[in-house]
Amino acid sequence: MQGVDFALKEACRMIGECYLMLAEGDEGVSRCRVASWLERVQEEAVDSNGRPNDALQLAIEHLKDS
Repeated sequence: MQGVDFALKEACRMIGECYLMLAEGDEGVSRCRVASWLERVQEEAVDSNGRPNDALQLAIEHLKDS
């Protein structure tokens, strides 16, 4: 259960960082835009690690489901 809790906290942190980064230019930030950005990061994670990052996947799914 600790792994799931850690992944959820890490996913929330990643979403928060994305929103902050995108909001710096006073741009409107949509969930879809953040999900797309995280998907690109996920592709880089797969390229470098050979597998997806669980926290990133959780964050992407959460953004798309809501």
